[in-house]
Amino acid sequence: MPVISVIVPVYQVKAYLPSCIESILTQTFPDFELILIDDGSTDGSGEICDKYAKKDQRVTVIHQDNGGLSVARNTGISVAKGDYYTLIDSDDTIHPDFLKALYQDILASGAEISVCEMQYVWENQVNRKAFHPVPEKTECIDGREAAARIVRDNSRNMIVAVCKLYHRRLSPFLHYPEGKLNEDEFVTYRVFYEAEKISVSNRKYYYYLQHGSSIMGTSYHERRLDKLEALKEAISFFEAKQDIPLMKAAQKRYLLNLQIAWYQVNRYMKERKDLKNRLQDDHRLFYQQAISNLKGSLSLIDRACLLTFRIHPKLYSILARIYLKLFPDC
Repeated sequence: MPVISVIVPVYQVKAYLPSCIESILTQTFPDFELILIDDGSTDGSGEICDKYAKKDQRVTVIHQDNGGLSVARNTGISVAKGDYYTLIDSDDTIHPDFLKALYQDILASGAEISVCEMQYVWENQVNRKAFHPVPEKTECIDGREAAARIVRDNSRNMIVAVCKLYHRRLSPFLHYPEGKLNEDEFVTYRVFYEAEKISVSNRKYYYYLQHGSSIMGTSYHERRLDKLEALKEAISFFEAKQDIPLMKAAQKRYLLNLQIAWYQVNRYMKERKDLKNRLQDDHRLFYQQAISNLKGSLSLIDRACLLTFRIHPKLYSILARIYLKLFPDC
């Protein structure tokens, strides 16, 4: 059996898929299987998968009707044979030592998950975040602290499913919700919370392509609000765990993201006044329910942001636009 299962959902990525697959097959760590899930592609991506399967016995291809990213990931996880799993998006690439480094970090620390950093790469542009080598740093944290870096710190690198190696014991928790965007927001904090130890490295070994056809690169639409559902679930999750500090962090994150969602709808979906009003109502009701619980947890900036939204939405819109230019992943 292979040590690592590499799971790659594939859908309409003919232009990018060869680079992705080549970056996997040329890894310096050879003991892996590559599972390509062709999720109903009609652009020739499925044929590219089959071509690589004929050339390399480590490659397995599954063709299925289109069900979306979550369904494809779940299919790959269900058939994986490795002791460890990693998920890679089919338009991204990885450093030649990606598997080796993540696996060695697990062996050195006894962790169940290892994490590296993402290097953002922009299609057809000079890389806006040029890579500058820094001294390598690896730390070992517990699962609760890893989950906190999502709900407390909003760490994009920790939220995403990619750039990680997971022990197969955690596979029951690696089940992605079907038909949702922001699917990682529903899952990763739960997986972290279940793990005893997690190794976190600053190596930028996952190359995260940004381009116009990326799911998160498209214009704003109602399905983007799936994220709010995920953030609300996190509140219930930490409440059930009786983890009050993380429950409060999740409440604050939900409240602030309601405001950002209202701004996005107000800017990009002006005709949807019903949706904008619903978000404002949800914010008002949740604010009334949670504010007494959050008072000791809010920074000065948090309080100013909440107050501005409540008393002067137009001013909030101006500030939100500036903030989202600086932090576009929110």
